[in-house]
Amino acid sequence: MSDVRSADLATETIETVRRWLAASEGAKVDPSAARLAGVLRDPAGLDFTLGFVDRVVRPEDLHVAGRSLEELSHSIPSFLPWFLRAAISAGGSMASGAPWPTVPMARRALRRMVEHLIVDATPSRLGASLAKLRADGSRLNLNLLGEAVLGDDESDRRLRGTRDLLARDDVDYVSIKVSAVASQLSLWAFEETSDRLVARLLPSSSWPAPPRRPSSSTSTWRSTTTSISRSTSSRASSTRPRC
Repeated sequence: MSDVRSADLATETIETVRRWLAASEGAKVDPSAARLAGVLRDPAGLDFTLGFVDRVVRPEDLHVAGRSLEELSHSIPSFLPWFLRAAISAGGSMASGAPWPTVPMARRALRRMVEHLIVDATPSRLGASLAKLRADGSRLNLNLLGEAVLGDDESDRRLRGTRDLLARDDVDYVSIKVSAVASQLSLWAFEETSDRLVARLLPSSSWPAPPRRPSSSTSTWRSTTTSISRSTSSRASSTRPRC
């Protein structure tokens, strides 16, 4: 990319951000959104939030979720109001021995805090949530929750879920993490890992056409490196002559 084009992109980006800031002035801030923003500004906030979602909200076994809640209760972000910190601490102390109703109550509390970002992906409930979010003309980019998968069954499930979302008329875009495409990724075998990701993602070229399209997202520098390599390899593979 030329220096001139880079300068143009930088100027356009700055102007876009300024327009967004100007448009948001005077907008009413949702208390839940403000609370979540504060949690993410806290040094321990992101780890706590992701850990809560992955280890307390997602597990079907309440005893597993209860043990995780007990562990997370020892690293509560300081930004949270004192009454929420006290509730999480008290709930964590009881969660291992009495996961019901401690875990369901903790899950409801988190869902209230992130309800503007996280919706129930159950097909019977997703439609109403998306309709509400799209009512003002917004276009949505969805991402199935979850960090690095531990096995092929889970990565297969994530890919099926992504395809199911793209097949919906009320979904514009879906992002998927590289770590969700295949399990046991290793940068010690970088080329082999990139090739395996390409093989997993090539079938997505036949998924629903634009504007509903899949895109990759990253959460760590290692995912970013692999994503760049995978994107380059995927383009090369897609132009490979077929017999």
